[in-house]
Amino acid sequence: MKLSAAFLALSFPIVASQEFGDLPPNLDTADSQPSWTAFVAAVFPTWCIDENENRLTDIETCADGTPNGRWDPLYLTKWHGGSDPALGGYPTDVDTRYPFYYASAFMGQACAGGNAHCSFDFDGTTHGCQECGKIVTDNDDGPNGPGHVPPHIGLAALTRAYYDGGFGDVASWFDYSQNGCRVLPNTLLPMIRKYFPRNEDGSNSYPGPFTVDGGPGGPGSVSYPYPLEFVNLVGDSCPAGAECYEQHSEGTADDFPDYLQPGHGSPHYCSKEAKGAGVNNDWCPYIFFGPNRGQYRHPHIAFAAVETWLANKVMPDKCGPTWDDNDGKTYPYTPDNSIAFPKMSSVEGHESDPKQPTITAEGGFIWPGDEGCKRKPALGSFVMSKYLTPTTIGVGIPELSLCTDDHDDHGADEHDHAEPEVESPPAAAPEDAAPVAAPEESGEAPSSRSLRQTTDNVHQFTLYFG
Repeated sequence: MKLSAAFLALSFPIVASQEFGDLPPNLDTADSQPSWTAFVAAVFPTWCIDENENRLTDIETCADGTPNGRWDPLYLTKWHGGSDPALGGYPTDVDTRYPFYYASAFMGQACAGGNAHCSFDFDGTTHGCQECGKIVTDNDDGPNGPGHVPPHIGLAALTRAYYDGGFGDVASWFDYSQNGCRVLPNTLLPMIRKYFPRNEDGSNSYPGPFTVDGGPGGPGSVSYPYPLEFVNLVGDSCPAGAECYEQHSEGTADDFPDYLQPGHGSPHYCSKEAKGAGVNNDWCPYIFFGPNRGQYRHPHIAFAAVETWLANKVMPDKCGPTWDDNDGKTYPYTPDNSIAFPKMSSVEGHESDPKQPTITAEGGFIWPGDEGCKRKPALGSFVMSKYLTPTTIGVGIPELSLCTDDHDDHGADEHDHAEPEVESPPAAAPEDAAPVAAPEESGEAPSSRSLRQTTDNVHQFTLYFG
């Protein structure tokens, strides 16, 4: 679908921009971190902590005057995303129902529940699941629409449209009866295509969230890097136009703990051994040192915060000011949308740092970890086509393999900073898992992976599809 300027002008009457003032409130595009930090925390209220980072549960208001919420103020790892917030995670893209994520189903394969789509026969024990790729299309009209559009691009388009005022009244972006307190997908996609049109050959080029071109919009058609990304780029690895470690943390590569691999271009901070083993970056912690320790927030969380804020402005009788007032009322969902991590362990001599993927003596990683591969009948929209297509990566598993969640320890991974352990909800037993199955992110696991294999194809597809 090619969206011309003329089409956009006809479809969305131009109105005054900045309908409800600054977005986020008190925005200074030259120093946007304080406003975005406060804005996201207002929609996802965080819990109070003391000077030793211990959670305080017996007070209603934190020292900074904010309410004592249920979200972690020091977000260090994706490990518990989609699970009980007390474990330290935030909702996943599936939880917030970002419309152009196109997640893989929880079938027990590597990277299930994420945006990488691995095949039923992909060997997640020897290959990183990030190799499987996302849903990519060359037009917006097919069954998979625009394909995966990174949430920071949705955030950039939505905030730019808000300031530019070219898409009608903000109220017209919502229809509560159809989509609750979320922006209509058929409103968001034209916004995306206005600011991020397809290339002539139909491909997409989406700049990173840590760049001016890929960041949110502000007054006067300016854009700026998304300030809560804290990308792992430093020194010579920092490209022109990016906000790298020197800018967001005002430091140098000397600040990095000596076991980390600097400069691999994501918000994750992986050990040298983990990067050498080819792990999925998602398994590594977010920034946990320097002045911005624990301050990373996913762009899909910021996008959900913008949706919530706007919906509350136009439908205050239906949509509350926090995510918990709306879609988050019943979060975490049952079953939850948490993904399966590999085995994790502390780095010797750095036990107070967040855990890293365990690396074996052979140089591999162990997936899945102690929580199993989390095959489960999660609710939502998932793409199956790539799962059912035989892998072209490495040597495929010769028979359709069914992952068994036979681990006894479903909550052995303690929170990585002074937080009491909370047991995660157990994964659904295989006989209860109706049409869908598990998440995770692949990796290398020369040992300790338990797979049950069968040649009974009738049984297999009955188990998967009901």
